[in-house]
Parts: sequence; C-alpha cells; structure tokens
Amino acid sequence: MSSEYLIWGDDPILMIPGPSELHPRVRQVLGGRFYPHYGAEWGKIYVETTELMKKIFKTRSEVIILATPGSVAVEMGIVNLANPGEKVVTIDNGFFGNRLTELAEHCGRKAVPVKADMGEVVNPERLKAVLDENKDARALLVVQNESSTGIFNPVPEYMRIAKKYGLLTLVDAISSFGGAEMDVDGWGIDFCIGYANKCLNSIPSAVPVAISSEVWSRVEKGIVNPGTWFTNLKVWRHYITEWSEMGHPFPTTVNTYSILALKEAAQVALDEGLEKRYERHRRAAAATRATLRQLGLPPLARDEQYATPTLIAARMPPQLDGRSKELMKILLTKHRIMIGGGLGPLSG
Repeated sequence: MSSEYLIWGDDPILMIPGPSELHPRVRQVLGGRFYPHYGAEWGKIYVETTELMKKIFKTRSEVIILATPGSVAVEMGIVNLANPGEKVVTIDNGFFGNRLTELAEHCGRKAVPVKADMGEVVNPERLKAVLDENKDARALLVVQNESSTGIFNPVPEYMRIAKKYGLLTLVDAISSFGGAEMDVDGWGIDFCIGYANKCLNSIPSAVPVAISSEVWSRVEKGIVNPGTWFTNLKVWRHYITEWSEMGHPFPTTVNTYSILALKEAAQVALDEGLEKRYERHRRAAAATRATLRQLGLPPLARDEQYATPTLIAARMPPQLDGRSKELMKILLTKHRIMIGGGLGPLSG
C-alpha cells in the first residue's frame, strides 16, 4: 500500500479491521459537490454505482444500496429469506458468525448454529450432518471473512452443500468485499452483503446488497413475510417500481456522499483489476503472517489455507498474555499506529 493512503499530518495510521484509510480519490469526492437524493441526475449516479457493484459481486442479480450499517443489511437478508419461526442454519465460528445466530433469534427465526473452535472452520461434513438433522431449515447464513479470528470461511463449498439441500443462502462479505474473491452467481449466493469502508477504503453508510430473483419472488408472492418496513423487499420493490423515474428507487433518504464515495472507491478497485488486487492482498497477508510468527505472534488461523487475505488476527505470546490493550496504547501513542483488539472471548 502506498504511503499516500496512510499519512495525513498527525492522524494515526488505521491498521484496524475497519474503518480503513480513505483512498485519496475518495477524499476528493467528499470535498466535492453535494447531491440531493433524488432527481434524474442522481438516479443515473445511483444506477451506475449499482452496476459497478455487480462487477465486484460478479453477478447479474439485482443490487440495491442501503444507507445503513452493515448489520441492517444482514437483518434484511434474514427476514426476507425465512419466516418467523422457521429454521436458519448459521456457520458460527467467531464473533460475527455468532452475530448471525443472535440476529436470527432476535428476528424471531430459529437459529441452528454449527460451531467450530476459534481459529478453525466448520468441517463441511459436520455441516451436512446438521442439515440432515434439520431438513426443514430454510436458509444457510455464513460470514465469508470472520475478522475476529482471521478465518476465511470456504464459502463456495458451503454454498454447494446448501444448494444440494435446497436452501437459500446468505453471505456476509462485509469485511472482504472488494478485497478478496467473490462470485455471487458462480457460487449460488442468494443474498450477499458488501460494504464500503473496509477493503474499498471508503466511508460507512453505503451497503451494496446482491439479491437473487428467487428471494425477490418469494417475498413479492407472499411466501415470505418479513414483518418489517424498511428491511422488507416488497417495500423496496414498490419504490423501485414507482419512484425510479424520479431518481429515488429506495424508501428513505440516503447519504449521497456515501454512495458517491462508494462509486469512486469501486472504480479504484476496478481500475487496479480485481484479480491483481486480490493477489496483492494474498501476498501481503502471507508475508505479514510469516513475519508475525518469527516475532512470536502466531496467527489465530490454525490452517494457512483458511487464513484471510484481508487482515491478521494474531495471538499474544504467553509472557504478554492479557496485555494487548497496553500494546495497542504504545503503538498508538508512540508510533501513531492504531490496531484492533480481540472481540468477545478473545478480548483482553
């Protein structure tokens, strides 16, 4: 990564899981013109942005953009894939996998978590066994990039299994979108959530979501009743149908700066070339993990093939156990580098 990303006066260098440093081209957009969230001119920009998202998702499916945190989009997926009381199976092998379980339960769906130890992936055979025991499940929910442990879940394999069992699928790609391989159509993902201010170096409040025609159809026909308003795809379809001509194909006000910034950030990624970008991340991550091992800071990921290319989660050496906050403080105050601490059971 070029130093132009990192040094802005006395600002700390953001080496945290998110937000990431803003790309210089994104900063320029944020200092530019402010657009209203409707009108022919804005409608054209919004559609152009969704088309760029399709290229990163690798999909022909319809894409919408939520001006929300990423978790709202995850909740949207859950309530549009399954009805209250129906089962959804979750890959629960870290903080954010566990959040899928929590969100499903809070939304009144019956979560069936498939767990693995921290730093490990769920064995596909274990997933099959759980699905055999829960043949009435409606959907499989998985986080692609489990940033709490540095695990990159084998999404293509999970999707193949899910489709054999007739399940709809949701993938939370919030912390990997634009930074690691994604193939919505090729893998058979029904509801895929990207994000702006992680791998794309933009600002929050712009959440692209790729949604399959099957999901749209089930909601529009009343097979699924989300029981919500903003996160109800039937509501979104109404505004897409009725308000697109006025450049407002969404139900509420949106932060136009966040979408403008997302558009520019996506163009930066596409200008570099997605495969070239992904390979750059893989090489940098592998080199960093190797260096950390030499320093006595082994990655949490126990199998190198499942280590994420977009961030590193490392263990503190025994002599520094429980002193991660002290290390974080030293890096920030003395070196102006901000790193993240552990989440959930890994905090401390």
